[in-house]
Amino acid sequence: MTEPQRRFTISVPPDVAQTLESQGNRMASAYVTESVRRRRRVEQHKELLLAAGIHVTEQGVAEARARRLGTEADWPSERFAAERAKIRAAMEAEMNGDDDTAPHADAA
Repeated sequence: MTEPQRRFTISVPPDVAQTLESQGNRMASAYVTESVRRRRRVEQHKELLLAAGIHVTEQGVAEARARRLGTEADWPSERFAAERAKIRAAMEAEMNGDDDTAPHADAA
């Protein structure tokens, strides 16, 4: 049995209010729910990285972003889009518990 949904009244800045209003009354809750779940996944991912001894820093993120942008500039746009789609599909499959499509390390 699922838990009953709970109702919240919140105050948000004008730009967030505009975004929620653009979703319509019925979709605003779904929009907020998905946003919170995504944020929670990011936080859980950061915790896993930290537990594995990987410390994410602003400098490291900036360096990784620069490398990604360099690769994007060097590769044909079709190749970059195809690789991005494969990675996104693997991540979504992993989040949904379907590890069959996720890349696996070769067993030694």
